[in-house]
Amino acid sequence: MTNVLKYKNWYRMEGGDDTDHFRDLELLRERCSALNRNRGKNGNSDDGAGSTKPSPVCTIKDHTNDVTSVDFAGRSLLATGSSDKSVRVFKWQVGDQFVEVGYSPLLGHTYAVNCVNFSPYGTKLASASTDGSTIIWDVKTGDRLCTLQPPSDAAVRVCAFSPNSALLAAGGDDDMAGIWDVSTLSLLRNRQCPEKCLLRRMCGDESTVTSVGFTPDSCYLATGSSGGELRVWDARYGHSVPLAMKAEAHDLGVSSLHFSPVVGKEEISALGKQYLLASGGQDTELHLWVVEIESQILGGDNTPIIALHHSLCGHSAPIMSVRFNANGLILASASGDKTVRLWDTIKLTPLAVLEGHKRYVTSCAFSDDGALVAAGSGDRVVHVWRVDGATSSVNQIPGKSVGKKKLMVRFPSQRFRENVKLVEWNCEDVCGWLVEQGLAEYSHNFRSHAIDGRELLTVTDEILEEKLGVGHRNRILRLVRKSSQDSLTKKEAPNAPPSEYLCPITQELISDPVLCADGFTYERVAMEAWLASGKRTSPMTNEKLTHLTLTPNRTLRTLIQSYGGSATTSCEATSDES
Repeated sequence: MTNVLKYKNWYRMEGGDDTDHFRDLELLRERCSALNRNRGKNGNSDDGAGSTKPSPVCTIKDHTNDVTSVDFAGRSLLATGSSDKSVRVFKWQVGDQFVEVGYSPLLGHTYAVNCVNFSPYGTKLASASTDGSTIIWDVKTGDRLCTLQPPSDAAVRVCAFSPNSALLAAGGDDDMAGIWDVSTLSLLRNRQCPEKCLLRRMCGDESTVTSVGFTPDSCYLATGSSGGELRVWDARYGHSVPLAMKAEAHDLGVSSLHFSPVVGKEEISALGKQYLLASGGQDTELHLWVVEIESQILGGDNTPIIALHHSLCGHSAPIMSVRFNANGLILASASGDKTVRLWDTIKLTPLAVLEGHKRYVTSCAFSDDGALVAAGSGDRVVHVWRVDGATSSVNQIPGKSVGKKKLMVRFPSQRFRENVKLVEWNCEDVCGWLVEQGLAEYSHNFRSHAIDGRELLTVTDEILEEKLGVGHRNRILRLVRKSSQDSLTKKEAPNAPPSEYLCPITQELISDPVLCADGFTYERVAMEAWLASGKRTSPMTNEKLTHLTLTPNRTLRTLIQSYGGSATTSCEATSDES
């Protein structure tokens, strides 16, 4: 029962069978394989099972310098930014061809354009430049709506609209990120006072802000820096300090980040709110993070956290851009190794390798329907690949309504590991702990040597260096000592309660046990909060509950009360002996 929250069925989809989660991904693999066969490609690679290599269906060669950024508005429009100081907009035509619109190129920047981003509704386009400005363009006419200029004249590296289209975040070489109110079009047209749109500026440390991204509910903003830190800020209120920070998220700096568009989009529940964040760095690492904010787990710590969920390996050079597709099932990553890779975010496995560029790939983007992937490169070219099947296949599932189908995600809270003594950890617990501490690269060696909690307590600097090949030896030893002290604190508590007396949700001793339709017993307050949040599935099995009646478990309550009395007596006896 203590391991119930470590189950792997974190992803579930209302109104569908368990196999529905992976239907999109399987169809994507089939379509990519078909494309390879049609073009005479081999389809086999060294990048893992199921990995394919489609060829570009369209190539754009209009820029005269490095293509630094690409973005889609629906499928109909594609925007590109370049070091040639221009922004170009292309319109999709039948046959997967893109033709430049009449008002393109958009010329207004005096130095390189570093980032382009469409608003969620496709009516505005933002471009950030080394000249220190961020220009917002009218997508329909190509007119400049306004120019946002921060107090400093430092280069602006990134910009991003919030999902509700009301805010725009931008960051750059002045080591700060700013949030602008862009909700009122009439205010934007008043170019005489654009500074009134600046809501707040956030300062982290002395390092360039290299990436920004809003959570899918537009409540929070994440920033990445050249120093390697990830920070999460409140986008609604003017807090001057980050809500959560992850130091050394990437050793050589964060290059890009992006939130899953679906994880955390639902309203907050009594069990807290979580987001899935992808980040790529100069260290060639691609990480998935669980960002947990406003947790209200009974008896738990409600401090926001950024915890490593998984690391995806495959790139051999710095990762320069990461992007989820619209339904969050697929992640694309662009790298200096001249490739774009597609990843299954559920199975955490590679799907496809998109090749064609001759130099480093700076950016990538999905069309809203998930059928197309575009990427820009230092070779001055934009390639577009067709990878459809990921989104349109949902319509092919009989009896399923796309509008009613909603991806629901929960990850086990990293705080539940604190309920297990370090000496009792098994090998997988130790490897999971390494991942949580940002040391995932050593988990393979620890697993191959079967290092469990008992052996972890006895490791020395020599063992870490000679047998396990660990480079962060002092850091691991320091973390082990800290975990050991926490473990001893727990060990001093006499008569640890049996696992049967703990609520599967709160992992604490049950005071008011109730029996649920799934046959398991929970704390009444926790189970009522679970049901009040709109869930109609079992926390243990994820199966649909046949009814919602909670029946008092008086037998278990009597046993727990008896245990409570004996534990108190034992505690008093221990106190007398001391």
